[in-house]
Amino acid sequence: MTTNPFTEDHDLLRQSFRQFVAAEITPNVAYWEENKICEKEVFRKMGEQGFFGVSFPVEYGGSGMDIWSAVVISEELSAANIGGLSMSLYAHTYLPLPVINAIGTEEQKLKYLAPALKGEKIAALGITEPGAGSDVGGIKTTAEDKGDHYLVNGSKMFITNGTMADFIVLAVRTGEGHQLSLLLFDTSTPGFSAVAVHNKLGMHSSDTGQLFFENCKVPKSALLGEEHWGFYYIMSNFQEERLIAAITGTAAAENAMEKAKKYMKEREAFGRPIGKFQVLRHKLAQMAIKVEACRSFSYRAVHEYIETGPAAYKIISMAKAYVCEESFNVINDALQIHGGWGYMEDYGIARSLRDIRLMTVGAGTTEIMHEIISKIVIDEVKHDKQIKARV
Repeated sequence: MTTNPFTEDHDLLRQSFRQFVAAEITPNVAYWEENKICEKEVFRKMGEQGFFGVSFPVEYGGSGMDIWSAVVISEELSAANIGGLSMSLYAHTYLPLPVINAIGTEEQKLKYLAPALKGEKIAALGITEPGAGSDVGGIKTTAEDKGDHYLVNGSKMFITNGTMADFIVLAVRTGEGHQLSLLLFDTSTPGFSAVAVHNKLGMHSSDTGQLFFENCKVPKSALLGEEHWGFYYIMSNFQEERLIAAITGTAAAENAMEKAKKYMKEREAFGRPIGKFQVLRHKLAQMAIKVEACRSFSYRAVHEYIETGPAAYKIISMAKAYVCEESFNVINDALQIHGGWGYMEDYGIARSLRDIRLMTVGAGTTEIMHEIISKIVIDEVKHDKQIKARV
């Protein structure tokens, strides 16, 4: 594994996207957060500049770069310290679109993937329900086969981009047990409705919705991949989602640490900068160690994902569990270093802490990651064969 995985092309992408963030996002962060706005115009501008499609095929409007380009986008977006909007952009790009790219027909890719990469259509992934989150097998939303169409009934909860999406990659039950399927669901379909979910702890500038499906007629052409294989498609797609979560958590922790370091040099107490106090110097040293461990862990997971694809689920699950917990700890320490000012909104640390808290819950809770890891450790060979056979 190389020390620096980024090429000159990656560096140019980073520079270009950093300028975009500085011009289009950073000046509006305070307003969007205060007013709980998820700005749709950013989606259009991101698409126009090609930032959604950096790791997608050229024939559908992408740049054809590797997954390290997605890492660049995730890291630079974290620097804006607006986890809500970042979540919506990330949920648009790296939750539903990789599934379409992997198993969609040519017609489906042209109808959904291409306009989504251009920012002309906003996408969402509809899995979580009021009674089924990390337990994907517990999904109750049904798609009844009616011959020439499916009849969809049920509801989804905590869906990012839920009220603003033009289409949803929707997980539905089409049989018993793990017999789930994925549908490309147009939100213009009669019988569909969505309401915004408010009163969130953080991620104020993301769109979160509860979705309702009442006798929604969906054409058979909307089936994504094979019928009844949705559970395995979801398990495969989770790997990329969890990988990006680890990258995002690392970048957020590093940004908070840098703010704490700057504050320690500026803030004085008892006649000297607080950075001269050993207790805070050692705290910062521990934060730096954690950030470096998070980066090493997440970058290694990216390397293994490049080499083996979804079969890298072991290291990805470990990275997701470790990084999302430790990034919260680092940001919490950054707030402590800021003292009373950290508790205020002025330095952005309070927002960072609110937003990062979701990382240990979304894309599979830390507890679910530990359960996955424990099964691999106990019976690694058998479990590995099962995954490779199904993904």
